[in-house]
Amino acid sequence: MRVPHYNVGIKGDECQCGRRASIVHCPVCGSTRRYARKNRMHRMLDGTDKFVKAEYCCMTCAHEYIEEEREFCEAPPIGEKLAKQKAKALDEAGKTEFTPTEKVAAEAVLKALRSGTPLEEIKTPTPTLSEDERSNMVTELKRMHLHHLLAFNAGQRNDHPGPIEKFVEDGIKQFEQDWIKASRA
Repeated sequence: MRVPHYNVGIKGDECQCGRRASIVHCPVCGSTRRYARKNRMHRMLDGTDKFVKAEYCCMTCAHEYIEEEREFCEAPPIGEKLAKQKAKALDEAGKTEFTPTEKVAAEAVLKALRSGTPLEEIKTPTPTLSEDERSNMVTELKRMHLHHLLAFNAGQRNDHPGPIEKFVEDGIKQFEQDWIKASRA
């Protein structure tokens, strides 16, 4: 895509893609063609929702972004120098350290390749729930028990859910079994 001369960054006013930082441009494609919407709920990059006063929408690629997300600009770089710099940065990013879970999985794959055994036969680490996840799950299961009990009392269900402790315990066991099956698949 050709970039007009007035969008090319100058020293001190340069985005990491090489365009002018003071001219709002799409962090995905680099286009300056956009429109703004006011007072919107915007889904942030981390998945949370945030109320913003102005949200931009690119008219070229339809990407929705806000001013805060422009600092993470991934638009195609302008010029050969920036293109080489971005390629080098991506290459270095590919050489990052693995997380402990990724290390265990990589070691299991290497072990399988060296010994010649199929991956299905190698014992995979059992996933465990964090305290927050377990707490959230217990809350949701208690809510499910309440709905089940209300439906039973209203005559909409024929099966009594039983004591709440057993219902929660069975629900967690079932979830862990399904999780292990899904991780092996």
